[in-house]
Amino acid sequence: MRELPDDFADSLTRVLDPNQSDAAAEIIEAATMLDDIGLRHFLQLFAARVRASDAPIRADELRQFLQRAARAER
Repeated sequence: MRELPDDFADSLTRVLDPNQSDAAAEIIEAATMLDDIGLRHFLQLFAARVRASDAPIRADELRQFLQRAARAER
């Protein structure tokens, strides 16, 4: 398994809504509890959103990604 890049936290800070960092952190932590398929789906949704828009990602978007990924892991 590859390690995260040294600047991973900084990269997240640049794409997340700064007013929702605590909520976003909780949702991302919850995503790490998914099985491999669910986590992969969450990360794919997250990455697609980052590519699609420069707007900061809000916690409610991440929550939707988590819910969709949780359904995908079943």
